[in-house]
Order: sequence, then structure tokens, then C-alpha cells
Amino acid sequence: MTNGMPSIQNPMQSSNRLKLGVFGINGGAAFTNHPDRFTATWGNNVRIAKMADRLGIEALVSASRWKPFGKDGHYSGDLYETFTWAAAAAAVTERICVMSTVHLSVIHPIIAAKCSATVDLISNGRFGLNLVCGWYREEMEMFGDAMYGHDDRYGLADEWVQVFDRLWAGNASFDYEGLFYKLKGAIIQPKSPHPRPILMNAGGSDRGREFAAKNCDVAFIIPQDPRPEALKKQVDHYRDFAREKYGREIQVWMSSYVVQRDSMEAARAYVQDYVVSQGDDEGVDAFIANNIGNAKTMPDGVMEKMKFAIAAGYGGYPILGTAQDIAATLSSISDAGVDGVLLTWLDYERGLASFGETVLPLLEKQGLRTAVEVPA
Repeated sequence: MTNGMPSIQNPMQSSNRLKLGVFGINGGAAFTNHPDRFTATWGNNVRIAKMADRLGIEALVSASRWKPFGKDGHYSGDLYETFTWAAAAAAVTERICVMSTVHLSVIHPIIAAKCSATVDLISNGRFGLNLVCGWYREEMEMFGDAMYGHDDRYGLADEWVQVFDRLWAGNASFDYEGLFYKLKGAIIQPKSPHPRPILMNAGGSDRGREFAAKNCDVAFIIPQDPRPEALKKQVDHYRDFAREKYGREIQVWMSSYVVQRDSMEAARAYVQDYVVSQGDDEGVDAFIANNIGNAKTMPDGVMEKMKFAIAAGYGGYPILGTAQDIAATLSSISDAGVDGVLLTWLDYERGLASFGETVLPLLEKQGLRTAVEVPA
């Protein structure tokens, strides 16, 4: 029991064949100057969080940014800090899992464990962490230290999770001696009575996949090839790797941007408008320059597709068209073995409302999700 309430299963462990999450309402996901671009006021966050909660969506996952891309003042830096955001989101919802995205190299595991226990108690066990190692050099250097190399970032991440797990599970203080952390008498209080929060990671490299398979509950992938058979092969490879090397069962999720209209043509035209006609090319170029070291050597076609996806929804997989089109795409993704999809919209509030009214019932009819009782 916590605060007089019975402990509940984390919604990320629901029995739905296709789980769903809403990503990035603490800041927004599209790079565009379109007037429909989401503004992350707290009032907007509360309405969307409550709507997702009522609809039975499994997760509300924050994005994390400490420094904007490109020039100071760019909206890409306007994201609420993720632990304080999660505590507030947990307080205004009842069922949904709230997840903080955490830069491991700048948030010490003791601080993270204390904050996590606090949010976990507020949410009654509905908390999770999206672990990121940090790739934006200027952002990481803002904290006073040079950014670690790729493999060292994952070495630090391994130690970070070891420390976090010991803090979460143990009741006695302990010393820790590693390459990246040297701790004396480490402990957190108050303790949460619930299992460790759900851990998610989007490692795409071989080292990143090893970290996620070893430590995390959810592996977050970027499809290398959109064809269903290719996606299934990628998902199976990730899941089999975790089973064979670490004896662990993990969920595999991906991210998508959604545009729902009365026809596929209308949906494509809307994306073309906010990505191309009114797109934020400067913001996208700054994102790519800081994220993709070999961007200048990429073929033009590949680079243009990447720029389009980043502007449309932080690089997500496109899900466009009518409610029937969207349900069919999600069904295909599920058939490929994907356990869950994080969703973004240019206008989250109208997009999620339409999705809940027209797409969710279709997914329920297909047996991908179970209908929930929506409070009046």
C-alpha cells in the first residue's frame, strides 16, 4: 500500500498486443514554423495527459533537452525538465505510466534514484525512465566536462544502472568503486515499495543494443527499412539477442508521427505544408549537424529523407491517412513484432482526440488492444 492506495501493475506491462505512448508533450516534436506547431504550456500538457490517461494509453514519455539547437532562444530548447514534469503529470493522472528521459552523463544516479523514488511514490508505481547517453556535444560540454567517446558513454551507462539498481533495491548504504563512479555510503530515502521503474533505451549501435538488452525493459528502435518483412527481421534480431546473450525478455518499441485526415492525399498535403512549405530548415540542419557526424558524406536522397522525418516528428516513422489507414499501418507494425509505438502529432490535442475517437476502436476490433472504461 502507498498513501492508502493498492499497488498497481505498471501500465507498460499491459497485456495489449500493441501498446501505445505519447511522446514529447513537454516540448513538442516537429521542426516547423507552421501555426499548428504545439506550444508546451502546462495547461496544454494537463489536458493531453488526462486525455491519454482516459483513453487507456500506456505511456506518457518526455523528451529531454538542456540546450537548443542552433541559436540561443530557439524553441527546440523549450522543454520542461523531466523529473519535475513527471511528478506533476503523475499527480493529474490515474493510470498512465509517466516516463522521464534522463541524460546519464549529467544526472548523477543518486540524484536520479531519489527523484525516481519520489515520482514513483506520487504515481503509485506508474513511473519509468528513458535512458539516453547524450550525443549533443555542446549540450554535454555546457556542464563543464568534455563529452565521452561512444563506448565510454555506454560504459558509464552500465555503471549508472548498477548504482541505480542497488539504491532502489537496498536498504543499507554502500560504497561503490567503478571507472566512472566512486561512491561512499550511498543510499536513498524514502524508498518506494514498487519494483524498479521501467527502463527504456534507444541504442542503435552494437554497443547500444548490448546495453539495452542487458539493462532495459524496452528497446526503442529506428526502422532501417520500412518494409514489414525487413522491420520484422530487425525486431526479431533485437529480441533474440537479448534472449540468447542475457536470458532476458524485452519489449521492442518505435516512434511515429501521425497525421490523420479524411484522405491519404489530404494527410500528405498537410505534412508537405508543415515540413516543406513552412519547415524550420535552420533547426533541422542544426539538429543534424550535432547528431550525425557523417552527415556531409551521406547520399542526397538519404539526407533529404532524414531531414523530412526529423522536421515531421523527430525522425519518427510516418503514419498517415484516414483512421482506417492509420489502423492498418499500426496493425502491420504489430504484425512485424513491434510491442509498442510512441506517437507524436503536430497538434497533439486535436490529433490525440481524433485518434481516440476513430482509430482506437478499430485497433480494439482487430484484437490489438482491449477497450477501456472511459470515465464520464
